[in-house]
Amino acid sequence: MQRREWLALAAGVALLPSARARHERRQLFGSPVDLLLPPAAPAPLAASLWRGLQAMNDGWNAWKPGEVTELNGALAAGRTARVSPALAGLIQGAAAMERLSGGCFNAGIGGLVGQWGFHDDVMRPGRRPSHAELARWTARPPSLAQLVLQRGQARSDNPALQLDFGGYAKGVALDWALDRLQLAGVNAGLLNLGGNLAAVGDAGARPWRVGIRDPHGPGLVAQIDTVGREAVVTSGSYERFRLLDGQAFTHVLDPRTGAPAPQLVSVTVVHPSAALADAAATALLVAGPTAWARVAAALGVDQVLVIDRHGRRRATPRLQARLQAARG
Repeated sequence: MQRREWLALAAGVALLPSARARHERRQLFGSPVDLLLPPAAPAPLAASLWRGLQAMNDGWNAWKPGEVTELNGALAAGRTARVSPALAGLIQGAAAMERLSGGCFNAGIGGLVGQWGFHDDVMRPGRRPSHAELARWTARPPSLAQLVLQRGQARSDNPALQLDFGGYAKGVALDWALDRLQLAGVNAGLLNLGGNLAAVGDAGARPWRVGIRDPHGPGLVAQIDTVGREAVVTSGSYERFRLLDGQAFTHVLDPRTGAPAPQLVSVTVVHPSAALADAAATALLVAGPTAWARVAAALGVDQVLVIDRHGRRRATPRLQARLQAARG
């Protein structure tokens, strides 16, 4: 990794150079994962964190064999399936995010993601879904409210309900990892999961300093110092897209219409809960330029920066007071 003015860690955020820290990198959740710990942190702790993250990666991927794909198969066939306590907790948390966001965040749209082809690791050209296909979707859109969880079993009477925890699972994993650090008595560390970044404590002589990427060009639009335990999550509609019928479409889908939501290109949310910040960043992208502030209030997030497709930036007062000018 090259150090110049800042140390790039992800498409949406960057970590600026800090005091000495032990850095490890793996490939999980479809992207590079960076773990920074104090040099004195015990090596077995880092190994335990990687094992836990690997288990979440394997079990919660909606498009590779694991517990979520098994559940999706049962739902599509109208069968009841057993769910682990961990997956049940993930479902319940995602359902709460759907309710609070008014449906702007919806982890039940796996079928729609597959229909647009945004589930592939490589965004290959193709054709967009037809109006008739999307009309069938909007006629009875899936919702986690249609999923019944009872005594370790899950079922639904809507076979179109397919789970996809993109926009939420990474945040849950971040919270889990920081919990384990603090329970082990390690009160400093940082974890980046492909643009979802969470930190606790500081980087030795100063706070962890995080840069927010400019979605319209190289470099940063601003930087922020984390305080205590805090997540900085950036979700961008510019990061992944497909050429469909010769036109570029963002991978961020509006669950209410079944179509991409292209009006905002970047949303950054800062919050002590990485899971909430993760879901909120996606929900506010979907809510768009006229409704994001209302949805943010409903979700209980008050540190937000949004950038629209014209490059215009708006920040909530609390976050605006913390943003620092980008260097270089």
